[in-house]
Parts: sequence; C-alpha cells; structure tokens
Amino acid sequence: MGRLRSLAALLAALAGTAPATAAEITRVASSGEPERPFELSLEVRWERASRRGNITREFGENQGQPATGVVRDAPELKYTQVSNRIVPRLAVGLWHDLELRAELPYVLSDDTTWKSAADSAAVSGVLSNGVDASGLPCASAPCPIVPVGVTHYAGGALGDLRIGLAWAIHNQRKDPWAPTWVVSLDVTAPTAPRFDPASGRLTGATWAAPASFSASGKSPVGRKIWVYDLATALSRRMGAAEPYFKAHLAIPQRSSSTYSNCEHAAALAAQDPAQMSSVAAANCALPAWKTDALAKPPLVVGMLFGTELVAWDEKGSGQHLTFDLRGTVDFVGRARWYNELTPATGKLLATDPYLTLGALLAMDLRASRHLTLRAQGTFQHDVAHFVSGEAQGNVMNEIGVGGGDVNPNFDWRYDLPGRRFRIGDVIAWTVTVSGAFTF
Repeated sequence: MGRLRSLAALLAALAGTAPATAAEITRVASSGEPERPFELSLEVRWERASRRGNITREFGENQGQPATGVVRDAPELKYTQVSNRIVPRLAVGLWHDLELRAELPYVLSDDTTWKSAADSAAVSGVLSNGVDASGLPCASAPCPIVPVGVTHYAGGALGDLRIGLAWAIHNQRKDPWAPTWVVSLDVTAPTAPRFDPASGRLTGATWAAPASFSASGKSPVGRKIWVYDLATALSRRMGAAEPYFKAHLAIPQRSSSTYSNCEHAAALAAQDPAQMSSVAAANCALPAWKTDALAKPPLVVGMLFGTELVAWDEKGSGQHLTFDLRGTVDFVGRARWYNELTPATGKLLATDPYLTLGALLAMDLRASRHLTLRAQGTFQHDVAHFVSGEAQGNVMNEIGVGGGDVNPNFDWRYDLPGRRFRIGDVIAWTVTVSGAFTF
C-alpha cells in the first residue's frame, strides 16, 4: 500500500494537479462523500443553430446529338434552417460518482426555407416537372414537385425529454494514477407533440401552401421515437491540459405514434397531382410491406476527441478559466426518415448513410464554487448524400405482375435513379451560451 501511495503522489506531482478536476465531458455529480454530501446542478442554456446546403437533382444527358446518357447533378434548391432552443438541465448526485440527469428543451423556432438555385424555371426539374408520384402525366402541367421560395415554420413547443445515468468508474480526483472514466446511458422519450408532414395539406387547395408555411401556423417538432444513447468517455489531467475521448452509439426505436407515409397513403394518392402512387394504400396493408414500409430512423455512431486547456486556476477558491478544443465525427445510417425535404414534400424520404464532421471551441468560466458560465461555438459539415431514392420493389428490388411488390413509398418523381435529390455543401454553425448553478 505504501508503494501505491508513493506512485500516486508521484503521478499527481508530475501532472501538476492537486487534486485533479474532471473535464466538462467527464464531469458527473456526486453525493455521499465527506467533501460532497449532496450535489445538485441546475443549468440553463440557449442554442442558436444555422444550417445551409445546396440540393441538386440528377438528370440524364439524353438530349442533343449525340446523346451521352451520362447522369449529372443540376442545382435545384438552396436550403436554410435556423433554430433557437432554451434547454434547462438538472443533474443530481445519487451516490459516489453516480449522476442522474434530465433535460427538457423548449423549441422557440425551427424554420426551414427553400429557394430556387436553377437559372430559370424552364431548366428546373422541380418547377418544370410534368408527372405525378405514379409517373403519370399531371392533369395540368407543369406541376412543381415542391413549393419554392417558401418557409416552413415550426416550434413554439416543448421538445423531447432526455433522461440518463452517468457513472465515473474511475475518478482522477480520487485516484491520481488513473484517468477519469465515465460510462453513461441517456434515453430520449417521445414526449414532444408529433410533426406530421402531411397534416394540414391533404386538400388540393392547401397542398402547396399549408398553414405551417406561414409564421402564424407553426408545426410541432416531435418525431415520436425512443433513442437510447450509450457512451463512454475518458479524460486525463496533465498539467494545464486535459485531453479526452468519447465514443457513443444512438439506437432509435419506433413508438406506436411514429409517423409513416402509409398513414395518409389514400389521401396522398388522391391529391392533384398525386403525392403517392395509386397502389400505395393497398400495398401498405400487404404482409410484405406492413412493416417494411414504415419509418426507419437512423442508427448513429460516433466519437469525439479534444482537450481542455486551463488558462487560470485560483487554488482554494474554485475559480478557473478553461478553453475547450474538440473534433467530432459521426456516422448516420441509412434511413427512411425526416430530412431536408420532408416539410416540402410532406413525406418521410429515403436518406443514404453519410458522415458528419465537426469542431468545437468553448470557454468555461467558473466564477465561484457554485456558478459556472460557458460559451461555445460549433462547426459541422455533412458529407454529400442522397435525400431521396426509395427502392422500387421488394428487398431484391423485383417487381411482380399486379403491382403487389411495388414499394408504397416509391415516388417516380424523385426516387428513380436519374431523378434523385442530393444535398451537399452542408455547413452548420451553432452558438451556445449557458449558466450552471451547483449546490
């Protein structure tokens, strides 16, 4: 035991920490300890996020002499999304290095705008479209695929409740020879009112101009799924720096209220022009499609790495100033889910898997033992990927006689290869300001 104490003291001296405090990403509330009989933290943060991208559509060079048959992307839409949220967060120490936490955001606004990126309406595949979801000519052409030059308004409602447990298996504050190691499970419950992308636009008069396309008719923001986020994080204080690493896996699960395009299949097919195929309603009820045609939210797996740099640390007072530098990468799996064109098309769309790359810069000021202020900015880039492209047939993409094998979600306007939509040049910025009171 004496040798272990000597080794711990040596490592603490080399690290220059007496005692070490965990990085923000591995910090957990603790209770039942001599210096922490009970710990409770209440945080309120404001988040403003801005996201922009360019949406293109495939087209075949089949015109002119000679026709090349090459499939290229043509600019169609400029996409912008701006959101504002207020997020209260409560963390309570249940026992030694065991934290119970919960947060419930209030979405002030979440507004999406689509503007035309084509040189003219004549060359825009969106505006000059002449067929419906079944590939049949529209009664009155052209019949634009989505409204252009409009804004979809959402928000003014509570978001989903997120509640979780975090446990520090090792804590450098107690064992200077070991890094701080935290494992956690956070569960997002589907408490927010559901956003039904077809709601309010199931009549011919309102399809292109539903109430949610005006500031007085905001849509809800809920997706009605459960999400189980498993994570592990490590940090190690070494002098003025504390490098850290975190990996996580977010597993979604549909609830009984999760939206599906099949929910309004008959009404969508009855629109002029038809927004789902003529066989969609019947095929949604078939055993082969009853489950396969439902929503498929994406699996997300990712990691982040970074370091906290201590710029100022007032010993004994609890006051310090740190800067946080971080890089992130997430893989978002294939999905039939809400994406950048869902509010415009009124449907859940097939989305290809893609990578998200990000960076964060933050400043933490601990003004006292009880008050911590944090300001941070994040940058995010999504790798270009398709945001439409349902398979036309069953799992083998085979189409049998009679139409029973036809995927009810398949839309001839933008799921057929050569007509699919892709989003690229995605840049997102988020600014967050928060204050936390710890007792």
